[in-house]
Amino acid sequence: MPLESPASGGSCCWSIRIVGSPLKPSKRGSLPQSLRAALAHGRPAEVILDQWPDLEASARHEPDDLAAAIADAARMAPADGLAALAPAAAVAAAVLGPSGQRIVSDRAFDVWFDRPFETLDMRRLMKLAARTGRASGLAPGRDGAAIAVSVGRRDAADGWPLTEACRTALAAGPGRLVVLAFAPSRASDLVLRAADAFGLTPLEARLAEALLDSPTLQAAAERIGVGRETARDALRGAMKKTGARRSPDLVRRMMDLICGDQPPAPDLQVALQEAFGATPAEARAAERFADGLTAREVAASLGVKEATVRGQLKAVFAKTGVNKAKDLVRLCAETSALETLTHTAESVLTPEDGAGRLRIVRAADDRRVAFVDYGPRSGHPLIVFHGASTGRTLPPRFVAGAQARGWRPIVPQRPGFGLTDRADGDHMATAADDLALVLGTLRQPKADLLARDFSAAACLAFAERHPERVGRGALINPHAPSDVERRYSNLHTAVWRTFLARPELIEAFAEMLRRQSRTDILQATMRRSMTLASDRSAIEDPRVVEHLARDSQALSARTSAGFAAEQSAYVKGWRPPTAAGGEAWRVLHVEALSTPDVLEAWRVLPRVTFSTDEAAGFLIYFTHPEVALDLLGAASR
Repeated sequence: MPLESPASGGSCCWSIRIVGSPLKPSKRGSLPQSLRAALAHGRPAEVILDQWPDLEASARHEPDDLAAAIADAARMAPADGLAALAPAAAVAAAVLGPSGQRIVSDRAFDVWFDRPFETLDMRRLMKLAARTGRASGLAPGRDGAAIAVSVGRRDAADGWPLTEACRTALAAGPGRLVVLAFAPSRASDLVLRAADAFGLTPLEARLAEALLDSPTLQAAAERIGVGRETARDALRGAMKKTGARRSPDLVRRMMDLICGDQPPAPDLQVALQEAFGATPAEARAAERFADGLTAREVAASLGVKEATVRGQLKAVFAKTGVNKAKDLVRLCAETSALETLTHTAESVLTPEDGAGRLRIVRAADDRRVAFVDYGPRSGHPLIVFHGASTGRTLPPRFVAGAQARGWRPIVPQRPGFGLTDRADGDHMATAADDLALVLGTLRQPKADLLARDFSAAACLAFAERHPERVGRGALINPHAPSDVERRYSNLHTAVWRTFLARPELIEAFAEMLRRQSRTDILQATMRRSMTLASDRSAIEDPRVVEHLARDSQALSARTSAGFAAEQSAYVKGWRPPTAAGGEAWRVLHVEALSTPDVLEAWRVLPRVTFSTDEAAGFLIYFTHPEVALDLLGAASR
């Protein structure tokens, strides 16, 4: 859910600038009551939009009731407001008539399956779905290997990622069912993209792909035409780059990427019981095994004997039809992802995005760090920090402008955002060290920096901890320290002052926003939030709206930890460092979106200068990319 400050540089914002006194409290009842009423419709965030003038008063006069209402909203069921993104190549679907005849199917379904509806297991799923609304299980693919499927009635499949042809056929007659299959491991492009993200060589990538559905390493080696020892060397190289301890762990890490930007499954153990027919004890063991634990580690975590776990896993192998650990890991990952896709409010199919290269590197503590590299390799690195809720990917016009000036745009995903694991300790220090790791991976000694909004803190943390690696820096409407006076009343300042007064609300508030990522909610918020003419014009473009919505959904799909950590850092008194590195700094201030007193906080930066541009608003990277890039000039060498 977009929530940027009035000092946002390139994303949508809940900021309505009102000069003078705050609005009077609304007459629609207490804010906690309104939040609870909105839960029934899956839209509690809209209450904050509508009743933001009441927020501070509610935090003062009914803090416990407000905290309880926000906590309830933070626990809202995924089916009410959460969105999940899935790669289009990973999904196949077919619509069946009441007697099980195939009415329509997409190309992927025809490639993956022959006559799945004739099997006893599929007949059972269809009967169960007709009676209860939906059912999950396994169906034999054309090659005999099991594929995760869900079968649902029309009323249960509203949020499923179906093509228009499938939706039309499903609605055309009574008693029809839709079968949704999810098997990203069968999409070669997705597997190779994940291998490329980890930096695998072509041989390592081919072996990793072959391992996903080959029974043994020897079989995988024969499939790609190499000897056993060559395959062993390639496997060792792939495991080292991904941080995997053994081949099932390599499969797990690969599958985590190729399944898409999705929230965790609502309850994987339940999914395994439903899809595999596993007992509760078997499902508990399989879930931990799929998370990368060995049988001995699973036994220790459950407090049982290793022999007991091995027996449970053997039973699951029999029920799934697989006989290798890595195959069980793959099937668990796909079943888990399909469970998410069919239990969230909205599942969106996303095409392959070739605009930037996704990269994954491992930190010393085995944390995953993700970034998008737009190239070219010959360009000078320009680190573009994403905002609090968008900015994971850059608009094509901005990328082209940066590259024309000699830059290589790179967007690191900070801890707890997107695909980057959350920080175990100090968030800002971890974010700074993650960026140093990224530059080290790219063998780049230094970079220019461009940050906006709340990302200013992480940007300057890097400039303080690694001053020798900073060239020039620019901040676009950076969020000021909490002790800087603000003379305007708007939604952002109401939320911010509430956080200052009640820091304990931050995590629940962040999770409430994350669970409001359905596209229609995001788009409505964007359109209501834009006040500048340039932003209102940009938001009329469907491509811009879709870019922002998908960007926000992906950035917060897995966790709200990053957003909460950065809000908390400001609340705890973060201030710009007095010893930041950098040749020179520029600060762009849009007066219509903030107040002049925020500039004082940035005068500690080396050789800092200030500028204003009243036409460049929240969507500056879309509407005025040249203004943002002019802050840094041309790439330094």
